[in-house]
Parts: sequence; C-alpha cells; structure tokens
Amino acid sequence: MSSKKAATLRVIVEVLFLALFVFLLRNRDLQRWFLVFGVGLLGALFLGRIYCEWICPMETLFRPIDWLYAKLRLKRLRTPAIFKNGVFRWAILILFVVLMISVRVFKIKINLLLYITAFSVLVTLIFEEEFWHRYICPFGTLLTFFSKKPFFSMKVDKPSCVSCGICQKVCPVSAIEKESDGMKIDNSECLVCLKCKEKCPKLSITYSRSE
Repeated sequence: MSSKKAATLRVIVEVLFLALFVFLLRNRDLQRWFLVFGVGLLGALFLGRIYCEWICPMETLFRPIDWLYAKLRLKRLRTPAIFKNGVFRWAILILFVVLMISVRVFKIKINLLLYITAFSVLVTLIFEEEFWHRYICPFGTLLTFFSKKPFFSMKVDKPSCVSCGICQKVCPVSAIEKESDGMKIDNSECLVCLKCKEKCPKLSITYSRSE
C-alpha cells in the first residue's frame, strides 16, 4: 500500500473511532471504550502499537493541534529530563490503576477516561507529543509491554540505509536511534505512524513481518 493510501486509510479509521468515542460519551457509556483498548492490547502482539496512532481518540485530537502549531510556527516544550525514566511512567500507570479501582469500589461518579482525554490535550498544548505518548499515557505504557516483538513492525533495511537521520527527526516519540550500521526502530515505542517511511529518501523503511 502506498504512503498516500495508508494516510487516507488512517484518517478514515481515526474518524470512525472518534465517532464511536463521542457516541459512547453521549450515551454515558464511555467505560465500554476499555473493550476497544483491550482489543488494542491484543493487536499490539501482532501489529505493534497501531492503537496509539490509528484508533486512540486522544491522538486524533492531537492532529489539529499539530497542524495549528505548524502553521503558526509555534514550538512546544521538550520533555523535561527528570521524567525520562521508567520509574515515572510506571508510577503513572500504578496511579491510574488505583484510581480505576477506587472509582469502582467506592462507586464514585466520575468519568475517568474523559478526564484523561482532556488532560492529554492540555499536556500536548504545552509539551511535544513525546511527553504524553512515552512518559505519561497509562495505555501507552501497557502497550510498550505488548509490542516488544510484534509479528509485523516498522523495519529499516540496513544495507540501503545511509544514516541521514531524517527518520529520527520526524519520529514524534524518539523511537529511532542511530547505530553504527544504520538506523534502528524501537518497536515497543513506535506508534506505527508511518512518518519515517514517508520521509525516507532511500525507501529503506517498511512495515512488514518481523524477523
């Protein structure tokens, strides 16, 4: 599938799932979205973190923010160094689980998922997307565990790679690193956004079956 067709398909899928999210919200049944996320977790074992880029309503809401900031040439803050460790992201996940259990046990009338969505937009208005995707989002943290070795993933053809670093620059979550023999993509962090594939001048990046 060409990059243009893939981009069009991604937008269609995003809009459909955003519509489902809004439908569940209007019917006060947003908790059912966790079923969608559950499918996303299982899907990560086979296809990587496609939930993040293709399904997640938060990511869909991030798109107009990215477009607006690019048009206005506004820059957001980088991820604070103090948060760049595994302890912080797992602490956030534990806090999220505790909140979910508390809401259930004490029957607190609060739509936790809606508040998380609003918070994600607020964070992304101030910081680059990497901060939310890689260090705050509890769903993303779980997905890193399930997508370490998916059946299909983004791959770099080392022989044709010239290590120009373009893919590394366009990656929204810093999931690409330069090695001595070429670039390498961290599947556990990769959102399968296809930006690296679209920008690679040597067509060295593909989404295909993992070795």
